[in-house]
Amino acid sequence: MAARANRAITSRTDMIQVDGLRAFVEDLAAVDRQYGKQLAGANYDLAREVVARSKKTAAAHSRLARKAAKSLRASRAADSAVVSGGGPRYPFFYGAEFGAKQYRQFEAWRGNQWQGWAGGPGYFLHPTIRRDARSLINDYLKQLDELHRKAFPT
Repeated sequence: MAARANRAITSRTDMIQVDGLRAFVEDLAAVDRQYGKQLAGANYDLAREVVARSKKTAAAHSRLARKAAKSLRASRAADSAVVSGGGPRYPFFYGAEFGAKQYRQFEAWRGNQWQGWAGGPGYFLHPTIRRDARSLINDYLKQLDELHRKAFPT
């Protein structure tokens, strides 16, 4: 520790100049203000696409599934793509998505049988995510690449 105290820079004329550093710091400040909003926008776009595709998938199922899919909605969040459904006007949403063992108005229960990407829970939302995951992720990554290219041009 004593050795460090002896090596302290005392001269006020020592200066290190990095060309473009000020502009870089200003760019980071601008990115900080806008990046979260832009990332939330990318996440929202992904969630909206999942909603749109899930509604198309629901069209191939029962009338109840089509009606439940109308409640699907995307939400903005900087840290995730959020899709939700159901609510007071659609109390049957989860029965339409996952089926039921007891209630005959729903399809057969497919709520927790994870069978990998080829099969598993759900009738319209979850199967859409499993089926279209690769294309959804590729589209999302393209959007993130563009966002980063704008934030950090070369």
